[in-house]
Amino acid sequence: MTGKERRSHTERLEKLLDYLGDHIRSAPGDELIETAREQGCDPGEGNTRLKGFLLKVFKSHQQKKLAEAKEGYKRELASISEGHFDLPKTKEGRRSLFIAALAQASQLQPAFTLQHRELSEFSDEDIESNLKKLAQLGLLPEEK
Repeated sequence: MTGKERRSHTERLEKLLDYLGDHIRSAPGDELIETAREQGCDPGEGNTRLKGFLLKVFKSHQQKKLAEAKEGYKRELASISEGHFDLPKTKEGRRSLFIAALAQASQLQPAFTLQHRELSEFSDEDIESNLKKLAQLGLLPEEK
């Protein structure tokens, strides 16, 4: 086969494919569905499979973000609870340090009192937990 003949076959094939593509794009949807059914295909089944696949991928993507967020939260929680902080040994010392930290960063006090309750009602566990968070953020006052 010569180069001219090959080109002629290629051009004819391209024209045929273009015609088929145009026909499919311009054919009414009902006609395409009927043709598919005549050939033994169920267009609804393909649609259902595609929809199920897309939903599965979408949910997987959402779950991945959720799992990453949960893992980050666990790491942060472990970091705070495992972190070694030199907090005062006594309950009164921890409460004094907490109040001093809030006095140093006075913009934080409304957040603690609005979110929880009055500072005088904080339990020692609440104070210790919040001191660890403040230490993690570098907001504890320097010891003199």
